[in-house]
Amino acid sequence: MNNPVKQSDVVCWDKDMDNSISIFTETKLKDKFDGVRVFTTGLDSGYLGAGMAVVMNSSLAKHVCKVSEIPGWLMSIKLFFKNKLSVSILGLYADASLAVQFSQAGEINSIIAKTVNKSFFVILGSNFNEDGSRKCASFKKCLDLELINSLVRSPAVKMPTWENFRSVKRTINYVFVSPNLVNAIIRRNVLGISEHFNTDHQAVLVSLGLGGLLDMQLNSFRKQANRDRWKFDFKDANESKWINFKCATLVNATMFSDKFTVSVEFSDLDAI
Repeated sequence: MNNPVKQSDVVCWDKDMDNSISIFTETKLKDKFDGVRVFTTGLDSGYLGAGMAVVMNSSLAKHVCKVSEIPGWLMSIKLFFKNKLSVSILGLYADASLAVQFSQAGEINSIIAKTVNKSFFVILGSNFNEDGSRKCASFKKCLDLELINSLVRSPAVKMPTWENFRSVKRTINYVFVSPNLVNAIIRRNVLGISEHFNTDHQAVLVSLGLGGLLDMQLNSFRKQANRDRWKFDFKDANESKWINFKCATLVNATMFSDKFTVSVEFSDLDAI
C-alpha cells in the first residue's frame, strides 16, 4: 500500500465512507491529505509489511492530546473531551514472523495494558497477521484485559477478513472495544473493499453511537463513587472492578486536582 495512486484511493474511500476513524496496516501512508488528519508509523528498512496509519476526521483530530508508537507495529492516540474523559485509539499490526512477534510482544502488551487502565474508553483496531497454527500473543492480551471483540454475537463474527491467492481464508482483523462501549455499538460488519483499491483484506466496520455517552458515563462514575463512599470491596475483587473503581475515583478527584492519579495496578493488590 505504498504506491501514491493507491494511497490516494485509500483516503478517497475513507472520505466516501465518511469514517470518523480508520486504521490501515501494512502501509507507509503519507501523512498529508486534505480534509483528514493522518497519523503514521513505519520502519525505514527491514520488514516490507511493517507500517500503519490512523486516519481521523478533522473534528475528532482537534481532541488529540498525545500520540505514541512502537515504530511499524503499534500506534496509540489519546483524545480528551469535556469532563476530562479520555478515549484511546490503538492501531496494531502483529507480523506473522515469530521473531518479530516475540521480540515485540512484551512491549506491545505493556502499552495495551497501560492504555486500558488509564483510559475511560478504548478502541483497538488490529491486524493479527497470524497463521492457523498459532494465536498472536496480543490477541490473548486483549481478551485477558476484557476488551470485547466488536463482532461477537453478530453473524459477521464468522466471516473471514483475509484471503490469499490460494483461496486460503482466515479471520485476522479485529476491532476491540472496552466493555463500557459495547452498548454503544449500532452496526458492525465485514465489508469487501477490493473494488476500491487492491487488497487481500476485508474492512471491519463498527459504528458507535456516542451522542451523550460521555456525559452519561461521567454521571455513572460519580454515582458509583458516591455509592461506594470511596471504598473498594476486596472480597470479590478482580481487575475489571478495580479499573472501574479507579475511573470513578479519578472522575471525582480531578474536580479538585488535575494532578490526581491512581497508579496502583490490580496485580499489585492481588499480590498482597
